[in-house]
Amino acid sequence: MLADFGHGLAYERLLQGTEPSWLVMIDRGATTVWEHWGGVPADGKATASLNHYSKGAVISFLHRYVAGLQLVEPGYRRFLVQSRPGGGLTWAEAAHESPYGRIEAAWRPDGGRLHLRLVVPPGTEATVILPSGRRMTAGPGTHVYVD
Repeated sequence: MLADFGHGLAYERLLQGTEPSWLVMIDRGATTVWEHWGGVPADGKATASLNHYSKGAVISFLHRYVAGLQLVEPGYRRFLVQSRPGGGLTWAEAAHESPYGRIEAAWRPDGGRLHLRLVVPPGTEATVILPSGRRMTAGPGTHVYVD
């Protein structure tokens, strides 16, 4: 929801070094997502479940918004790639093992322009929407876009 209605706030929660943030959990030794943002306070005494799904949806944010991989048709026969750089991130890469093969998306800014590399597996098709709004269709193969 943060990404749909407040893109900047979603990146803030991702990268913030104080509660509420996923990074606080990592800084305090988490290998799972905690029920409460401060599940292990600075004193080291757990206050609730240390393996909880609700905030684990961060991976969905990373896949769908940061990398931009979104399902359009079951099995990823057709999918959308609409990467949304932000929050001070300087690059992103993601891959998804679909029934048709590996889908890859990677972006990085260079010289004030965004470079997007996309791998589309055989038998599939991607709709690519660049940050400028430019839209195109990509068939199987490796594609590079500069926006």
